[in-house]
Amino acid sequence: MRSMFCFVLLSAVLFSACDKDVGSLTVTYTKAIAIYDDLAEIRATPLVEAARTVENPGKIFVGEDFLLIGEEGKGIHVVDNRDPRNPTPLHFLNIPDSREFYVHEQTIYAESMYDVVKINIENIDQAVLESRAEFALADQINGENGEVLVGFEYEEVTETLDANSDVHNVWKDDQRTYYFDYQQNIIPPSTLPSSFVGTSSGQIGTANRIAYAADHVYVVGLTTMTTLRDNGALEWTSSQRLGGDIETVYPYEDKLFVGTRQSMMIFELNDPANPTLTSTFFHGTGCDPVYPEGDLAYVTLRTGDVNDCPGNVNALVVVDVSNIRQPEQVKEIEMISPFGLSKVNDRLYVGEGKNGLKIFDLDNPRDPQLLAYIEDIEAYDIIAGVHHSNLVLIAGLEGLTYYEIEGTTLTLLSEFLY
Repeated sequence: MRSMFCFVLLSAVLFSACDKDVGSLTVTYTKAIAIYDDLAEIRATPLVEAARTVENPGKIFVGEDFLLIGEEGKGIHVVDNRDPRNPTPLHFLNIPDSREFYVHEQTIYAESMYDVVKINIENIDQAVLESRAEFALADQINGENGEVLVGFEYEEVTETLDANSDVHNVWKDDQRTYYFDYQQNIIPPSTLPSSFVGTSSGQIGTANRIAYAADHVYVVGLTTMTTLRDNGALEWTSSQRLGGDIETVYPYEDKLFVGTRQSMMIFELNDPANPTLTSTFFHGTGCDPVYPEGDLAYVTLRTGDVNDCPGNVNALVVVDVSNIRQPEQVKEIEMISPFGLSKVNDRLYVGEGKNGLKIFDLDNPRDPQLLAYIEDIEAYDIIAGVHHSNLVLIAGLEGLTYYEIEGTTLTLLSEFLY
């Protein structure tokens, strides 16, 4: 049996209101229909399959020997990266309903529906699912006859909504896209686009929702952070409700930096099983990757159209975190549409999305100075090249590009397009 669950796409066609007196409104939007299936059978899905075409890319890992490219909701593509001039598909890791993953040494940690899974990739051609923390991310949701909810299928519908409808009220009052969760609570969608670099063998990207530190795995959702211990097998230890609009998590030394649309939260890991919130630095509303470096943290704040990030600030912000209990802003630099950022060869690279790439001099880390603005490179996240220091890999919406660096000049080396 199927039950209804819906999200509203505010860019859909909006028809005229049917009855202003009662507040009804006729709209065309996308409705999601719940899918029920055998969860045990899904969990038993064979892991390694033949290579397939990248259709809806997500998180990316950059290694010396291979790339891992997430396929939203389905798994991970494995690509031979030994020659960065010629990346070649190898095979596919089937991880049902997976959108986020993180790589630490020879292990992938990935979400999979209700669970978090641990995959050994010491031999990437014979990856093995070593452990599964069942229901680590959510409790099982059943239909009326006990079937397990495993996903949704979507269709466009036109309906008349009355004044008491949450959909009607969202449409009327707030011109942004909203989704509904399993309990019909309104939540905003993730504002991190596909094709974000997650990690590399030498560096961590700034757009992760999963992180590893001190033998523990941390997974952030929209409102919560879930902690799992890895002592061979994954074991859930705690979940903390942090508020709303969580975007990213970044491990650094003995701390976690959690970026939200309104703040940067700093957690100490004296007890890794129970991260302790030490301080919160509030900033203007905007999407918020965080890159810690020594006693400073570089934060990009981005706003967009009504279907992206709310707010009115587009900036690179430098925050002094030497006093972890009282972070202090020391610099704000106006930007256009900043996304991910990374330090490469003592310079700060900041992706401006479709608006290009900016390179800042960090001779004075507290006062970055713009060295170059390259408008014809679409950049959403940046990772230093793992093969040698004068390589940089940049993620755009159409794929990955390797560039050789000479001063502030970037020369295209190769592309892996989707």
